[in-house]
Amino acid sequence: MYMVPEASVIGVLVVTGAGMSNGSFPAPSKGMRVWKWEHMWLVYSLCAMALLPVGLGAIFAPGMISRLVGSDLVLAGKVSIFGALWGLGSLLFGVSLPRLGMAVTNALVSGVLVFFGSLGPILSGAVHVNGRQLLWLIGGLSLLTLSLVLCASASISRDRARGQPSSGPRNQGNSLWAVLIALLAGATSSMINMGFVIGAPLARNAQSHGAPGLVASVAIWIPVLLGGLLFNIGYPVFLIFKCKSWNLFVRGPQCAGCWSRSFLMGILWFGAILLYGYGASIMGHLGAVYGFALLVAMSILTSNTWGAITGEWKGAGRKPKMLMWSSAALLISSITILSAQRLGG
Repeated sequence: MYMVPEASVIGVLVVTGAGMSNGSFPAPSKGMRVWKWEHMWLVYSLCAMALLPVGLGAIFAPGMISRLVGSDLVLAGKVSIFGALWGLGSLLFGVSLPRLGMAVTNALVSGVLVFFGSLGPILSGAVHVNGRQLLWLIGGLSLLTLSLVLCASASISRDRARGQPSSGPRNQGNSLWAVLIALLAGATSSMINMGFVIGAPLARNAQSHGAPGLVASVAIWIPVLLGGLLFNIGYPVFLIFKCKSWNLFVRGPQCAGCWSRSFLMGILWFGAILLYGYGASIMGHLGAVYGFALLVAMSILTSNTWGAITGEWKGAGRKPKMLMWSSAALLISSITILSAQRLGG
């Protein structure tokens, strides 16, 4: 009788937890009224992409950063380029939002992200799969993409029922450019997983020098996230300078709450990345393929659940809710296929 490897079970559970954490990280921003988006995003980015990875490496693997600067500098530099591309994707996502609306932007970006992120390591030759594994992967990704289409349709239907605009300007040329920007955002955002795959020797080197298994992937995330930090703090800083709103960081009755919420967002997001790196590594050589797809699927399912809990679908009507429930069913089916295939070897 075939026994599922224990490491695969643990890996799937860890990546599932990573997806839940990633899908939850925007939740603390709900109801944040004193700070604008740029203030929250600046603090969140500095916490998640600089303070936490560098601090964790310095505390639990003191020699990690010196080795990255020393013997691993060339590889770390290559990995940081993928991080910069990912950071560009984050910025382009923000540019697409006011033009297409949240629903369409999320569907386009997430759909491209999951395909490029999961298939990229295979197409680049970094990961090898057989025909059966590839078919199962494409099947799971197809269900995931279809669920995103239904999710976008549900959100648009909900907004129309409420008399709210579901997208940006109706100008066809502007919409076409916005769609192209969203597609580019998804493609470049997927480079965070390519950075993880290419940077695998950094984690192995860190572990061979005594870094705990959970912390070893920080050797990859430090150059990846620092590479993406430029875009993620550059645009918020520009907006804050433009509006001359630096005083919001130190004034206001809810200032302390805004700081703590933004830091919590950073902890949840970096925690997701940390767990993904650990879970994917113990899932085996296909961890960065199936694991990344599982991460995105679980993240979207968790995000939608938070939306339901916080009342985003209250009074939406029957049709939008049916579409959303159908989307959730497809998401769960996708997660089941991806998990079962990985557990089955």
